[in-house]
Amino acid sequence: MKLNYITIMVRDIEKSLNFYCSLLSLKPIKELNPPQGKIVFLADRQGDTMLELIQFEQTEKVTSTGMVFSFIADKPLTELKEQAQAMRYHTSDIISEPPKPAHFTVTDPDGLIIEISEA
Repeated sequence: MKLNYITIMVRDIEKSLNFYCSLLSLKPIKELNPPQGKIVFLADRQGDTMLELIQFEQTEKVTSTGMVFSFIADKPLTELKEQAQAMRYHTSDIISEPPKPAHFTVTDPDGLIIEISEA
């Protein structure tokens, strides 16, 4: 069995698109505009990582504690961390404690914790 995609009910789809596309290199692959809002599917180059972002005005938005989305970096961690900070997102320090790969966390526009680690 393979995880197909994860859906995130976002507060501001444009902010979320900027975060996931600019920082995590995901690309929009499909967009839907139903009457109640907007839906955008994002994927990496291989189509292995997929997110569905939905902004519907009258729908409960994502909240999370104890959950982390983990991505493998496609650039050096220091470069991605600096980029996230330039975009005004809160980041952790880069943590390098084997056997786990070096990584840092950044909080997305909806408060979800995103971990970015070396391959």
